[in-house]
Amino acid sequence: MTGRNPGGPPIRAQATGVILNPWYDLPILLRSGSPTDRDSRPVITPSSHIDLRALGIELFFERDEILFYFFAGDTSAARYLINPIRYFVTYRTFINYNAIGFADKRPEAATLTGTDQIRFNLQQIVLVERDDPAAGGKLIHHEGREKTIELPVRSLIEYLRVLNPTLYYALTFYLIGCENHRYFLVEFYKAVEVIKNAFGSEDALLEALKPHGVARSAYKEFGKVSNDMRLAPLDIGRHAPMPGAPVYAVDLRTLLVEPRSREVLESSTVFCRQVIDGYIAFLVKAAA
Repeated sequence: MTGRNPGGPPIRAQATGVILNPWYDLPILLRSGSPTDRDSRPVITPSSHIDLRALGIELFFERDEILFYFFAGDTSAARYLINPIRYFVTYRTFINYNAIGFADKRPEAATLTGTDQIRFNLQQIVLVERDDPAAGGKLIHHEGREKTIELPVRSLIEYLRVLNPTLYYALTFYLIGCENHRYFLVEFYKAVEVIKNAFGSEDALLEALKPHGVARSAYKEFGKVSNDMRLAPLDIGRHAPMPGAPVYAVDLRTLLVEPRSREVLESSTVFCRQVIDGYIAFLVKAAA
């Protein structure tokens, strides 16, 4: 790790929570800590290192941060990769990493344990049903249980190898939807639509992505939820209802609790991610 001149100031991205999803949150103990004292911040990820020297960049994972360091020479291409990498890590782990500013202390890669996957500590949201004698029925609620998500280094390298504008737009739209809850259905639809446009039609998309788990029935259901104007239009859908159609309001305040609201979020999230995952798998196979 010696003999390198820095290729411009390093950048750090810090975890600020999780993106909108019905499955994961950060454990309470990982949501605390001083934002300025690095040693007191939560350990979301054990210290890890990814050497992407072929692309002019190194990644270090420390506690709740991703640190981007650049090699000497022309770093414009390497710096362009900051957001695509950050988006991919956020997409795969559900952890919202925001670009904060410049990094100061460079970790020593030689002291880090070599790994082929990065581990992230999360809390899985589990639906629990218990007997409630006092109420004479069942008590249903959600609990958090420790969960580790692993990000294979190989998947990041494959993603960067096949990255194109369509994939970048799809991830961007998806994450915008996670950031803006009122419009998550609209943005998820755009993420799917931009991939459909790349194939030229819905039929072409389904033919290409069917081997990667994207089914026509799920596509139709996703389109119905997003575009329905007559039977059960949603107030967060893409269109206004037809005259006389009863509008179903999705309660964004209890999006993860109220059953029908959660169902809409979960089904649309699952399908949107299926299409993005399928498209990545399609690109990787085509490039093999």
